[in-house]
Amino acid sequence: MTGATGAIVGSSVVSFYDGISGQDRDDLFDCVLHADVFASQHFDPKADYSNWLFRYRTRLEMRGWTLINPIKHTPQVIFRPEELDAATIAIIESAGAKELAELTHAAWRSMEINHHADHFFSHSVRDGEMARFQMVPCMTDADGNVLMLICAIRLNGSVDTKDFEFWTETRREMLLRISGGVYRFDRTVYETYREDIRNQLIGSSDRSIKEFPI
Repeated sequence: MTGATGAIVGSSVVSFYDGISGQDRDDLFDCVLHADVFASQHFDPKADYSNWLFRYRTRLEMRGWTLINPIKHTPQVIFRPEELDAATIAIIESAGAKELAELTHAAWRSMEINHHADHFFSHSVRDGEMARFQMVPCMTDADGNVLMLICAIRLNGSVDTKDFEFWTETRREMLLRISGGVYRFDRTVYETYREDIRNQLIGSSDRSIKEFPI
């Protein structure tokens, strides 16, 4: 996708279209990382991701983000790699932001998530959590507002192997969970927190952010 960039920020993959100002980019990076660090001080995401995500999203909302359209999704069983890609994009598009969904899809492809899905459905012999992360595409709308989609994705794999007299049968499934929604950024609200958040993040190894083209 020409002109789009992504970056790993804490446990989130933040991506941008061209057109977002340098100040907005810095604020987005800092705000997302601040929410990540804050949530991790209260909950271990590996042990209690649901409460961790609640803290993460609540912190963003307290720092200038307003939810305008939630993702509505019932956990879904996936049987093939191509189903994972199609289901994920359809769910994200249901939040009503086509451009953000397209940017999410581009970042999804750049991370080669379907490659890992291929490996699971072809070779995996282990149950358990496969992935847990947030896709956070950002853009400006026609009025100059910054919109962000929080797309929290969890993948759990299940492998059932049965041994028969002359052969072995293996059934592999993924359980896909997606939550989040589209948010609008209030620059005026965030400005009152900017200096304090930046000071909290100074010196943190987590503040090292590497961008990559999408």
